[in-house]
Amino acid sequence: MAAPLIAELAGLRALARALVGGGDAEDLVQDVAEAALAHPPKDDRPLWPWLATVLRNRRRMIHRGEVRRRVREAAARPSDDAPDAAVLLDRARAVEAMGRALVALVEPFRTVVILRYLEGCTAAQIARELGVPPGTVRWRLKEGLARLRATLDDPPAHRRVLATLAFVPRPLAGVVLVKTKLVLLAAILVALLVGGIAWFTRESPTSTATPVATRTAAIGDAPRAIAAARDAVGAPVVDPLPGQGRATVATAPLAGGALHGRVIDWSTGRGVANAELTFTTDAGATAVHADGDGAFELAPPAPDTYTLASVTAAGFLPYAPELLHSTVRATLARDRDVRGVTVFLFQALPYRGRVVDAAGKPVARAIVKLLGTPEGEQRPSVVAGIATTWTTDAEGGFEFNAADDAVLEASHGKQHGRARLDRDVQLTRQLVIPLGDTPPSERRITGRVVDEHGAPVADALVHADPSNAPVGGAPPIAPGTRQVAVRDLGPRGTAFALADADGKFVLDGVDRDTYSLFAEADDHAAGQRQVVAGGTDNVTLVVDRGEAISGTVATRDGAAIPAFTLLAFRRYGAVRELVVSRSIVEPGGAFSIRVRPGDYELLAAATGWAPSKPTPATAGATGVSLVVTAGATLRGRVVAAEDGTAPIPYARITREALGGGASAQPANAGTVTRDDGTFELTGIPAGPLAITIGAGGRHPKIEAGMLAHDGEVLGPIAIALAVLKPGEQPRLELVGIGVQLTADEVGLRVDRVIDGGGAQAAGIAVGDHVVTVGGLAVDELGLDGAIAMIRGAPGTTIAVAIRRGDQVLPLVVERRVLHT
Repeated sequence: MAAPLIAELAGLRALARALVGGGDAEDLVQDVAEAALAHPPKDDRPLWPWLATVLRNRRRMIHRGEVRRRVREAAARPSDDAPDAAVLLDRARAVEAMGRALVALVEPFRTVVILRYLEGCTAAQIARELGVPPGTVRWRLKEGLARLRATLDDPPAHRRVLATLAFVPRPLAGVVLVKTKLVLLAAILVALLVGGIAWFTRESPTSTATPVATRTAAIGDAPRAIAAARDAVGAPVVDPLPGQGRATVATAPLAGGALHGRVIDWSTGRGVANAELTFTTDAGATAVHADGDGAFELAPPAPDTYTLASVTAAGFLPYAPELLHSTVRATLARDRDVRGVTVFLFQALPYRGRVVDAAGKPVARAIVKLLGTPEGEQRPSVVAGIATTWTTDAEGGFEFNAADDAVLEASHGKQHGRARLDRDVQLTRQLVIPLGDTPPSERRITGRVVDEHGAPVADALVHADPSNAPVGGAPPIAPGTRQVAVRDLGPRGTAFALADADGKFVLDGVDRDTYSLFAEADDHAAGQRQVVAGGTDNVTLVVDRGEAISGTVATRDGAAIPAFTLLAFRRYGAVRELVVSRSIVEPGGAFSIRVRPGDYELLAAATGWAPSKPTPATAGATGVSLVVTAGATLRGRVVAAEDGTAPIPYARITREALGGGASAQPANAGTVTRDDGTFELTGIPAGPLAITIGAGGRHPKIEAGMLAHDGEVLGPIAIALAVLKPGEQPRLELVGIGVQLTADEVGLRVDRVIDGGGAQAAGIAVGDHVVTVGGLAVDELGLDGAIAMIRGAPGTTIAVAIRRGDQVLPLVVERRVLHT
């Protein structure tokens, strides 16, 4: 018995000294060891349950000072008291809480701690196996222990856990728990994780139990040890605020700096197991593998700027933009460790498509092709195995996966049709493509990208965004009418191409209508051409060096924000044209972008923080300061409308606000509900608040009428979503005046008036322009700000001014509940 006992106590001593240090830990372990060796168990009972009894009894004889005696007397219980069911339950909860302390420890710290103290490996062995310097192992070990200590020292958690264990006295008010007690916590944690035995859920040490598993020092068993730890406490730990964690930066002895983050599922907020991330630099590519909870580490030998080229995982759509043109970049710095960076992936949800003719009858053997997504983030040329074409079956159906807002085109003979994977399709998982006289996307646009001197620019990314402008410009509008030159051409895809070494590009898959062309290249301002018809050849796009705008993103007290999404806009009246979108990781919160000469507005968004206010900046400006704030927090619960109580898990909650950024790191990520339907949405900027709520198989809703103030907590609110009936199309429920608006240089153009809304009752018509809302000019509010003010409580009113021709009409419009 002595040999295995000594082995177990050796591991306990090592972890105890690492956690608390000093003579207290050594003395306690030494006392336990002497007692155990002098009076070992006389039968084959499990080692750790017996050892636990020694620990409980030993604590009654230590630290007999007056204060500690009062603490002990306040909580001591005779050892022969039989625990009742409530005590057993509390002890079981204590097991879970302590196990989570280690399981929740993020990588790479968890693996190093387990290998060192549970597997008995030396720092040199760990370094060789992991392929990192011994100094890195020692730093990870030190940091991991510090994080464990911080978790166990957390006062509420400390009291909650220790109060359930017989060998630890309850703390009295004003008495600080000595760190020796953490040694005992460590002992139980070791017993739980190594032996898998919850000894303190049993009434006596003589109870029958499974023998303690024999430990091995083989370093290859670390994954098994981690898996066993997870099994012991159930499901992996989930971020209490899915997708809203704040990134931080710490000082650490890292020659090349480090980036620690987590890949999470956009739909559930849970970590994506075994995701693979590829980062590129001028020197080549680096592949990083996430662990079972989606945690990953990038720790290069020297500082550099890394581009997130792709993120892939089984069962998820890849994040895979064209090579060299990802908008997610990390600049690492020596001795700086950026932690808590979130990367999103979207599930490869199965959709059912159906192609029908003009009469609604199914069309068999129609060819369906993916025209792409607006951001081009799932490129077949980057990630192999992405299906982009399908053939319909006898019922006109086909199964497919695609990203949000993807456009699909069906062809059968001379008939063609397109459809977009919009919100309705996402909720119903059903996409219908009607065939008709839609022009096919079988043309191309060719051209060349050059710099300001006419020299070719290789590897420039060119994309053609669909335009509604007619070829040759807009037709004249007859005097006295409110006709607007807007054509509804239905869904149309965005085409992408990379320029070759001579700057030449070919954009395939465009139709005969018009497009806006953009060319982007590193260290250049974007070039563009408007109103280019499909089939046009020899288009020249000029990208030049432009001018830089640089600055920092920080909190009000000057703390740097090390991970954020930067958006830069050009303003034309109420129009905000997004010209730059970058997701940036930089320990000092610094940024620099190149733009064409002119005036811009910059905005920074970071998860867990309220975005900065739009900040004016002129091309060439330096020292631009973008300030994020804590913002407000909204708490609530999403339930089924059928009974008003059944929770809806994984409902997505986002602010009704401007988006932007890559799908892997969007500027407006929002959050999802937990299993019990609850949520907290953080980082809400001050002002009117409207949120969008959606869940699979239910009608979405926009909730508004709330006013946020920095630092306050709103709610809790209850949101009920109605279920979709078979064959029913989703209807968005909201409160507003009943108009659909588009920003232009005049104001906010009314493109649609909803039947039964307050706008219809007030006489607002399509083609009118909203120029003020609540007495404020829409040029200042912008589209998002104006819509936020228009939202509100049903039955209330809002003052607006409408421009109609040469007239400006003041109106008071009622807000009503609408379904659209």
